[in-house]
Amino acid sequence: MTQPEEILEKYWGYTTFRGLQKPAIENVLAGKDTLLLMPTGGGKSLCYQVPALMLEGTTLVISPLIALMEDQLSRLKQQGVKAMGLFGSITENELIDRLDNLSYGNYDLVYLSPERLRQELVLERISRSKISLIAVDEAHCISQWGYDFRPAYLECARLRELHPDIPFIALTATAPETVRLDILKQLEMPEATVLSDSMFRENISFEVLKTEDKRYRLKTLCMAANGSAIIYVRSRKASVLLADYLKDSGLKALSFHGGMDLDSKKKNLQLWLKDSDSIMVATNAFGMGVDKADVRLVVHFHIPETLEHYYQEAGRAGRDGLPARAVLLAGPADISDSESYYLGNLPGTRDLILTYRKLCNYFEVAYGELPEGVYPFRLESFCNQYKLPISKTLKVLEVLDRQGVIGLSRQYSAQAKIQFICKKEALWGYFEKYPLMKEPIQLLLRTYGGLFDFPTAIRTLGISKKLWISESEFIQWLERLDQDEILNLELNTSDLNLLFLVPREDERTIHLFSRDIENRNRLRIAKVNAMLTYVEESSLCRQQQILAYFGQPQPEPCGICDVCQPRVANSNLKANRTQLIHRLSRNLAHGPKTSRELIASSEVPEQEILATLQEMLQEGKVAISDSNTYYLTTK
Repeated sequence: MTQPEEILEKYWGYTTFRGLQKPAIENVLAGKDTLLLMPTGGGKSLCYQVPALMLEGTTLVISPLIALMEDQLSRLKQQGVKAMGLFGSITENELIDRLDNLSYGNYDLVYLSPERLRQELVLERISRSKISLIAVDEAHCISQWGYDFRPAYLECARLRELHPDIPFIALTATAPETVRLDILKQLEMPEATVLSDSMFRENISFEVLKTEDKRYRLKTLCMAANGSAIIYVRSRKASVLLADYLKDSGLKALSFHGGMDLDSKKKNLQLWLKDSDSIMVATNAFGMGVDKADVRLVVHFHIPETLEHYYQEAGRAGRDGLPARAVLLAGPADISDSESYYLGNLPGTRDLILTYRKLCNYFEVAYGELPEGVYPFRLESFCNQYKLPISKTLKVLEVLDRQGVIGLSRQYSAQAKIQFICKKEALWGYFEKYPLMKEPIQLLLRTYGGLFDFPTAIRTLGISKKLWISESEFIQWLERLDQDEILNLELNTSDLNLLFLVPREDERTIHLFSRDIENRNRLRIAKVNAMLTYVEESSLCRQQQILAYFGQPQPEPCGICDVCQPRVANSNLKANRTQLIHRLSRNLAHGPKTSRELIASSEVPEQEILATLQEMLQEGKVAISDSNTYYLTTK
């Protein structure tokens, strides 16, 4: 009988397996269900690709990542493996032709998106095909406790009904205990063998660098990288602006985000893959399925939503086993900004009941009635009539839409009139307190004249596109500025289309799914708080923090993170606080200076200088000017 090592060498050129690859493959070949947890870059795909070439029949691979499936298909075909995909935009005739080939047993591996499992034609053909193995990649997506829950993944359980005796292998990089148990439950694998590789990455230095000048700090990190880098940002606009900033600084930087056309994405990806020292500035749309082992630096310019997101993205550094860095940059207001960004508009049960009842009253729907037809809907008029916040109400409507209570055409355009009511000089203080608001305010002031003099009509859709954010997110910012008494806002939205899908039963309608919504809200709050705690905690080894979160306590500190061994040159020269205050005061006696200038002129680590400046601010020894420079308050 052919051995797994023979297949490995014939098709991939390796002679030995790594980590848990061999036990996982042996478990699959024995016909047993398997849950495999292996870090990013650990070679999970071989654990179903090798058995696929040994078993009689076709292996189905379910994945939400089209880029990953395209990459694997391309590589498999180059290696002479018979593989095809059922995902993306294919015509009905193409779909039927490919399903015919599946039925005839012409392929070893067939990749498909979970949405395909909602098509009866696909399920019918799968039921008539000889299937040898079902692989569910990114299996955390099937769990409502996961960080990336996708309802379409629940359709994977239908494959168990069609082929009850075929083994399943579920694969994921990160999954706390609650997610693991839910994966086993949803895929009906109560007797599955659970194989969990250590998530410890001995070659990666995990660091949180707190800084008042994130762009400058990013530039210095990239200049010292000695290899390829990935910079993760939160928005499309930030990916473009930071890439331009780094290019202006003489670095080879590219951008990658979900709003780019396919040709531009492929071009930038190929340039980055071929170059040994290029930098990719990207949203989280980048990384899945990207095979580049020599990434020396991964930087998160904004705080990610969860530790799952962070560890998976940071884990793309140093896949070749050589030393690498994973750095999270944190500015003074990043904690509060992240709390607002991720948790500011979570709709609870009361919000859902209140909005749904008022929605029915608005359209004069009687209790027990299921009205027919599509209703034009003015969101702004509805919110004004019932004194509801627009952005949160939109979130509630989106939940009702996802739960099948209403059907909502969510694309809308809004027109707004704004007038700034604060004094111009007050904006500087507002920028310092809320730095994320600086860019939209400055864009508004550059685009429209007279904003301090009279109400001015603005195009929210056009401005939001320039900021590379959604229109609803920009409206949320305007509402915040209105609430903070920076400006007055008059908002008019265009029509939405709304369809009622179930009879009106008020609380009974909402309570059918309210527990799930509340549980998911609590879960999201806990995950965001865990991420923020990681940023703020500076006394415990970074990898010990991360591994404890994932249920893999690490007894010994890593020895190389910013907590264990600060990477700043000459960190052993930490001056005592009194000496440092004297040194900074003497420096500022020559005139105001930015924190960047004070750091550059000292051998003391940045964190120490920033902490000392904070103490001097609290004691009134220094102050900050409108131009963000420090100056002495006394001579």
